[in-house]
Parts: sequence; C-alpha cells; structure tokens
Amino acid sequence: MFESGDKDTEDRNIAPVYVSMYGTTINNKINSMMDHMWDGFYAGQIHLSRFPAIVNAVPKSIYNVTMSGSPPKNLRFKLSS
Repeated sequence: MFESGDKDTEDRNIAPVYVSMYGTTINNKINSMMDHMWDGFYAGQIHLSRFPAIVNAVPKSIYNVTMSGSPPKNLRFKLSS
C-alpha cells in the first residue's frame, strides 16, 4: 500500500500508477481509490491518492513505481508480509 502524504492528496490525480518488477515482464496498472461522498444533489468525485498493490516480495526483488502525474513530495509506503 502506498499513498500521497501531500495536502492535495484528494485533488491532484497521479493515476494510473504502474508497478513493475525489475528483470521480469510484470507490469501492473493501478488506479486510485475513489471516495463516494454525497454533497446534496451530486456525488462528489474525489480521488484519494492511495494505491493498494500485491507484490511478490522475495529477497532482493526490485520494483519500479511510475506515476502518470507529477509525483507527490511526501509518499508513505507500507509493506506487509
């Protein structure tokens, strides 16, 4: 799981994000999560810059994360294994 830590995390879109494993043909395209909020008559279209991904975290594996928009200054990564 990784997400933007910038203040504009719900306004700026960096999706899709491509996660690829170095030395293989693995290349996954990931879109951001969408918050479904109701602001009266219309549903708000706010996208939280949070991206869940499943990776094969074998020792010494290297992953490349490529963002479509300008990358945030602050990123939080969490690897659960």
